[in-house]
Formats: sequence, C-alpha cells, structure tokens
Amino acid sequence: MIKLAVFDMDGTIFESYLDWLKIREELNIPRGDSILKEIYKDGKVDEPRLEILEKYERENTLQTKPIHGFSECLHYLESRQIKTALVTNNNKGNTDYLLDRFNLRFDLVVTREMRLWKPEPDAFFYIMNLYGCTAEEIISIGDSHYDFRASRAAHIRAIFIIENENRGVPIESDDGITYFNDYYHLKEILKLRK
Repeated sequence: MIKLAVFDMDGTIFESYLDWLKIREELNIPRGDSILKEIYKDGKVDEPRLEILEKYERENTLQTKPIHGFSECLHYLESRQIKTALVTNNNKGNTDYLLDRFNLRFDLVVTREMRLWKPEPDAFFYIMNLYGCTAEEIISIGDSHYDFRASRAAHIRAIFIIENENRGVPIESDDGITYFNDYYHLKEILKLRK
C-alpha cells in the first residue's frame, strides 16, 4: 500500500527551461560530476559558482509554471490519505516562491540547504525514517537520471518518470521505471495500482 509520494521539482512538477549543459560549461563542471558537490566542496562554498547557478535558477523560477494536471494529481493523492514530499536540489527561496505563487502544499519539503542532494539517496532515507515508511510504501516521481538513481539507491521500486523530450540526459536503465505522459495519465496509473 502506498503511504508516501515523493516528487522532484524542476522538470517534474514545474516546467524547466534550465540548460544544464550550458550551466555546466559556464561553471566548468564536467558532465557526470555533481554540480552541488563541486560548489560545496570540502566544506567550503564556491560563492562565484553558486551565484552563477542561482542566477539561472532564479530566471527559471520567474518564468516557469506547473506541469498540466499536477494540482489535480496532488489533490487525488491527498484524497487517498497519501502523504506528499518534495525533494529538490534547488534552493529554499525558489522553492517557497513557487509553492506560494501556485498555492501548492506538501507535507514535507526538502531543499538543497539540507545537503541531502540527489543522486544520493539520503533525502529518501531521511523521509522514510521521518514517516516510518519502507521503500515498498513509497512512490518516487521525477524526470531525470538523478531522480532514478536516488530512488533506486534507496531501494524504491515504484519509480515514475514524466516523459520529457527536453530531458537531455537519458535514464541509464528503464528497469523498474513507469513512464507517464502527464499528470492525468499518472493519476490513471495510480488508480489501477491502489
């Protein structure tokens, strides 16, 4: 039985216009390396790089909107007494702004300030511990290989990835992933799973 749904933010519940290849190039961080681990390396903050990242994130935040059908899907989960959590590598300021602007509420929000960054599974373990859930009682909803890798490392089997032609980075394995087209489609899939 599903007790908790964990969502990614950028590209999953909100449209994302972030060009990660361009951002990586400007930050001089090779593909495959974690941007946040490089910025927060050895317990220090690389402020110039962080400013560049936050500039791009802020621009994206100001122009984005929720992906069609998300609000209805969130209400559907709430009607089934399924807790909802948001786990994002984005910062608290952008996250709070978007959730307030579009009147979206989650039971728990984990932002990058907690340093539980995907693709590591730490945010999922934190949430499981907090809510007393097992990996079998959680569904993970994302759009990228980071979401897949973090979910898989936390042993979550019910992984849902939204189809996104602008994803840019393919999921390295389709094993155990259910793809969905939009949130109306996801809602129908979840109704069948009960």
